[in-house]
Amino acid sequence: MANPAVSSTKSTSLRTGAAGRTHSGSVVVPVGQVREFVDLQIERALEHDELELLLASIVALMRRRRGKEAESLKAYVFEQMLERLDEPPSRRRIWPWVRLCAARPEVEARQLACVLLSAYWKDHRKDVERLTLNLARDEDAEVRQYAASTMSRIVRANFRLRLRYLQAWSRHPDPSVRRQVIIATVGVADPDRPERAKHLLNLLEPHLKDRDPYVRRNLGPFALGQGLLRAYPEATLVRFKQWLKEDDEVLRWNLAIALAAADIEQWEAALEILKILAADSRRFVWGAASAALSTLTGRQGDEVRTHLRRWMRDPQLRVAVTSALRTNPR
Repeated sequence: MANPAVSSTKSTSLRTGAAGRTHSGSVVVPVGQVREFVDLQIERALEHDELELLLASIVALMRRRRGKEAESLKAYVFEQMLERLDEPPSRRRIWPWVRLCAARPEVEARQLACVLLSAYWKDHRKDVERLTLNLARDEDAEVRQYAASTMSRIVRANFRLRLRYLQAWSRHPDPSVRRQVIIATVGVADPDRPERAKHLLNLLEPHLKDRDPYVRRNLGPFALGQGLLRAYPEATLVRFKQWLKEDDEVLRWNLAIALAAADIEQWEAALEILKILAADSRRFVWGAASAALSTLTGRQGDEVRTHLRRWMRDPQLRVAVTSALRTNPR
């Protein structure tokens, strides 16, 4: 275990033993020395149960950095804390810390709680569920994103048994929680697990008409476009054709904008769906379809343009197609 005197000396060296200085005059410390400092602080905190001192030193260290350097340091701290969970004494010590971190004012502490929570699912399921849902409604957007990752890790660990929790959370009255569930589906989707496609599509289906902008902005472009269409293109496109029978404009916008965000090989099947959406008289829908047609044209070139030029003969399609071709000319 770390000697407190050594930790104190190391802390001082971080402040004064500069390898260089930034334009603002602050000390630049070598990465290896910073990581050694982090390791010592974690060991000392575990030995003496000093969460407060650990958070103070680590948060101060992270906030003195910017951009990729800060993110890299934060990732290292979180990784080191996760590794300590493999040691039974440390695991027991850290669980009370997780609960405290979930309510701390420091954003980094609440992010750390999100990172560690899923590891305690088997031991403290009810507490982990409660804390995860609280963090999914956090005032900080990045903490909410971390909570979505917590949800996906919980379900990925045992999809068959834990999917029901994701389904229950998707019915939460708070749109912020529903949004995190929608984001979590992307982390759960796995091309090597095709059996998950049906369940995840079923989970998202009730939200296709959700008019809450907080939910909508993440369902079509992200969960469907970058998530399920990427992992399960054939199954998702089949479901899109079924959903097209609905006339709801939000549902149709979600389908169109998902195809605008997706990068899939099945462009002919996508065109079949977009032809229907581009003929929709509502600008909200045909505008999204036009964006998808422009994206598809940019990827497939003349093959798609040939179809679109034929579509120009149809008055119902002309506006959306003209807009798409204007956005993405030859």
